[in-house]
Amino acid sequence: MNTFAFRLFILLSITSLLFSCGKNGANKVDDGKPAVILKTQQLSDKSSFTMSGGERCTITADASIDFPVNTADGMAVDSLQRLYAAYVLESGDSLSLQEAMRQVVANSMHQYDFMQEPVDKNETDEGEGLTTVKYATSTRVTPIYNKHGVVTFERVDVVKKNDKVTSVTHRYYSFDVETQTFIDVNRLFRDDAIADVCQLLRQQLLKQNNASGNEQLNDMGYFNVENIMVTSNFYFDDKGVTWSYLPNELAVEAVGEPRITIPYDELKDYLCDESVINKLV
Repeated sequence: MNTFAFRLFILLSITSLLFSCGKNGANKVDDGKPAVILKTQQLSDKSSFTMSGGERCTITADASIDFPVNTADGMAVDSLQRLYAAYVLESGDSLSLQEAMRQVVANSMHQYDFMQEPVDKNETDEGEGLTTVKYATSTRVTPIYNKHGVVTFERVDVVKKNDKVTSVTHRYYSFDVETQTFIDVNRLFRDDAIADVCQLLRQQLLKQNNASGNEQLNDMGYFNVENIMVTSNFYFDDKGVTWSYLPNELAVEAVGEPRITIPYDELKDYLCDESVINKLV
């Protein structure tokens, strides 16, 4: 190899290396590195009262909440904590993060304040001549994605009546740690592409259920599939974006919470400028 060819080879090799680092390394420079550092807060409360028919009602509420306290680089997360309290904990602007966490338990307790009439005795426990109705609520908030500058929290709320689960809901909230902003659908896709993503969701739902059309999905308990929406209740993983639908939102309660996953590769044509998804792939 002559001198000119050798120098050209070295130059092209360096250029290729720099380009590779710039294109891929910039997105995944933090591979394996958590976007935020977390702490856990445990809270609980309990109360009881006598209902109008003489029955006793006991209510317990527990919460285990993982919340951000810092970024991996040691940056403050004040703005992120305020967004976390507003979205994940559903608190007002006037509450601090600690107050918002306590409010989660308080809200669980107070949802039964309206109860005045006795419940069906067939659903209660008998003990020493007294009928006791037991309600228990639990809230668990955990990160299910925490890398590449993005953190997604899963909030699971469970309600039990006399030790029997009566309600379970999963909600998801994602945040861009670098900009300390909430990630909604507009941070992912172009406005003119939303309808196409809805169509992808419908097609994937058919595929997941081995259904040939809406009628088959209707027979399975799904409804209004032709008008399926791209909601903000989604989460990220290493393969794609998963949308989760609450009970009675896309299907009857017996079906539970349908989840539809679209791989990143199938979404690439619909991304908006500076889409958060570009950080994850």
